[in-house]
Amino acid sequence: MDECAQKSSWQTLAPPELREPLGYEHTFTSADAARLKLGLIPQAMEDKWFVYFEDGWLYLHRSWTGALIYWLRVEDCPAGIRVVESWVSRGSKHYRETDTAYDSLMLDFLLRRMMLGQDVAFPIRSAANSNPPPGLYQHHAIGRSYPERTVLNDEPSSEENR
Repeated sequence: MDECAQKSSWQTLAPPELREPLGYEHTFTSADAARLKLGLIPQAMEDKWFVYFEDGWLYLHRSWTGALIYWLRVEDCPAGIRVVESWVSRGSKHYRETDTAYDSLMLDFLLRRMMLGQDVAFPIRSAANSNPPPGLYQHHAIGRSYPERTVLNDEPSSEENR
């Protein structure tokens, strides 16, 4: 994708009134920061996320509804950029998730796997993993056919910079 996503690139809804601090922390390299700041414009109906960067904030909207689900503020640091503030929607009209720990894992997957192409496991709760066909839940949440690798939300992360 050559085009830099902007808010005007897609129809979006305003931030929900009901929101919760996410507590997501991560440091990205300068190269990764440049890629994140390009954002992501859906190219097909199966692409379920629209992402853009504006005024120090990265916004992640569901593409079909325009609902803002995650948004995070980043600042420059010696390594590249670091997340200094993060939020998740709790507006149940467009987003029903309530587990902050799971949301943090999902945001990490969206940023590091979907946006940056890193090898990151897709988070699935054990209760949600009642033997659905491989990739079904992931396709529902993400829309892309990334190889599904699962990690339970109560497993400690061994990732660096977390």
